[in-house]
Amino acid sequence: MKVTAKTISEQLGISIATVDRALNNRKGVSPKTSKKILEKAEELNYIPNKSASFLSRKKQVLIAFVFPEFPEYFWNEIELGIKSAVADFQDYGFYIETIRTKKFDIEEQLETVQEIINSEKYDGLVLSPIDDFPFIDIINKGIERGIPIYTLNTDSPLSKRISYVGADYEDSGKLAGDLLDKFTPNSKKIALITDQINTLEVKKQEVTDAKDSLKQSSRLRSRHSLQIKQKVHGFKEYMRKCNDKKQIYSFEIESNNLIPSIMSLKDELSDMDGIYVASGVLVEVATCLEQMNFNNMPVLLGHDMSEEIHQFFIRGIVTASICQDPVHQGYLSVRKVFNHLMLDIPIEQSRDIVKLEIVTKGNVKYYIHK
Repeated sequence: MKVTAKTISEQLGISIATVDRALNNRKGVSPKTSKKILEKAEELNYIPNKSASFLSRKKQVLIAFVFPEFPEYFWNEIELGIKSAVADFQDYGFYIETIRTKKFDIEEQLETVQEIINSEKYDGLVLSPIDDFPFIDIINKGIERGIPIYTLNTDSPLSKRISYVGADYEDSGKLAGDLLDKFTPNSKKIALITDQINTLEVKKQEVTDAKDSLKQSSRLRSRHSLQIKQKVHGFKEYMRKCNDKKQIYSFEIESNNLIPSIMSLKDELSDMDGIYVASGVLVEVATCLEQMNFNNMPVLLGHDMSEEIHQFFIRGIVTASICQDPVHQGYLSVRKVFNHLMLDIPIEQSRDIVKLEIVTKGNVKYYIHK
């Protein structure tokens, strides 16, 4: 049963008006009576109805959250954070609708965003664009039509989006380079694995040494998302600066044919000292490495956490993973939009960067949400 001011009034035999003044710290109540009311409120676990002013204004807001299906475990964590925030704001007339699009289908996501804008049903949009450049125009047009648009986890920084919540992927790539350098101090061969957007072809790139590897950055523009490009650039930049003796072998796998693509690299991967998986396919790479059953397993490093990745840690296949607290990202994104649209709080910074966390076998159990 919900405790109200009337409940406190009845139990103390004090008028509702007096109880209301004490609970809201208004004048006209003696210190002795106020103390009695506040103690009773604490005893009954009274929760103030902060939503009353919102309801009286009859202001309701509906926000669309659009993000991909894949990797499912990651976006489930994002959605967990979204739901947690919604629970905090459920009495304020603030509503969320989540829409998941196919994993690597840019056209479908563009169509979904266009439908949201055209529907005039939503008061705002939080978008995780599959890539940055293709969404600049549609984000700008949405903003021009008066729809607040924010980005989550992946950004479109050249657009007019209001704000971004997520990781700094350049730093994430540098951290991956730092970790691999420490885990493989005497190594000479490092594999860099990425997957492609809207392409079905595996391209085994020519080997480059760390000093020259940045020259290939521009070749990633048409095949990779901004997030992957930033990770790759950060990783190669770190490796170039810290150790020019390591050779980086870059491999692209088919996003729509993951396992066969990875298995086709068995001969190449057998000779590697370390592997960095820059995209969200750590589970698939770990699965294939376990099946390959090399005598000397390479150090395997990737991103994010799931129960499957946890099990690969336990079995010694995955060495480390860089996490970015997706639950917090989901929660913070909702909070930012709520403050902006419901409380009219201006956006003071256009980027809210979440912390990066290193997970190994020793602390992996703390990163599993069951």
